[in-house]
Amino acid sequence: MLADDVQLRVHEFYPGGVRMNKYVFLFLTLLIAMNLSAQTTIVLPDVQKPHQIAVDGNDLYVFDEADYSLHVYTISPFVPKLKFGRKGDGPHDFKYLPYVYIQPETLACTDFTKIIWFSKKGEVLKAMEFSELKDFDLNSEMLLIPVKDHFLRITADHDQMKRHVYLLDSKFKTIKNLYEGPFVWQVGSATDVRTDTLSSQGLVFIADTQGFRITVFDDKGNLLRTIDKSRDVEEIPNRALLHQYCVSDGKIYATTYKKKDNQTEMIILDLEGHILRRLYLPLASIRPKRGVVRYDLYTVDQDKLYELVQDSETEKWELWITDLKQIH
Repeated sequence: MLADDVQLRVHEFYPGGVRMNKYVFLFLTLLIAMNLSAQTTIVLPDVQKPHQIAVDGNDLYVFDEADYSLHVYTISPFVPKLKFGRKGDGPHDFKYLPYVYIQPETLACTDFTKIIWFSKKGEVLKAMEFSELKDFDLNSEMLLIPVKDHFLRITADHDQMKRHVYLLDSKFKTIKNLYEGPFVWQVGSATDVRTDTLSSQGLVFIADTQGFRITVFDDKGNLLRTIDKSRDVEEIPNRALLHQYCVSDGKIYATTYKKKDNQTEMIILDLEGHILRRLYLPLASIRPKRGVVRYDLYTVDQDKLYELVQDSETEKWELWITDLKQIH
């Protein structure tokens, strides 16, 4: 099928040159073969409805929305490692959609109502209900994300339609407000306007997806820089400039809504905001109607792209691993 597609495109660009068709076809076929060789596919038979993927070294973490369980795998050689967590009303259960944040020694999981710390063997270490916080607001959704010895408190106020990101100390006392902006919400909305906040490498990254702006703070809340690449990104009608991003190994991997040959643009930057590379990737893991609280099922670690993709025939979920260094 790939060869047929390539041959069709060659004839479209060189309708009258048979010899040119042959050489161009061979070149493009070789190029595609090189890119395909950069990809590994692994079936995940026990995953039903993944909603988050995270990678830390040789460990893969997948949260399953079907039962709110966290699946952990060893990547190489690939083998299931453990599974823990469940949906429920118990003190160590998840009531709403949970997310995992990988720490050096623990796994912090939060579900809008509580935060639970697990050991990397899946044992519950401690848990805290958000209602224990002195200034807890029932009208605001809330996530709590560790950043070194501090925490990020991310709130979404449905009454005021405001999004805030606060920095808390180790005792959950508010140190400062890092961000205030609009909270765009519609039931079932697939809006592009989001505030995506990450904690990585001891730093805080807050992105305004309406522009291509990522503000970087240290763990004490000091502003380090604002990366604004809005002028370097092609504007797509009725779409945001920034689609999604992750941070790994001193680099920012950001995707936009620009397409080229039906492939998605990925921009790789250093932490100072300098553009290192631009790639175009198939990114079969993108979900057009992901909504405002979900993310597309891909991440990057050590220059490798990890995606969760559902096979349309078997309906099994697969892990696709692509070596970005081999993509040209």
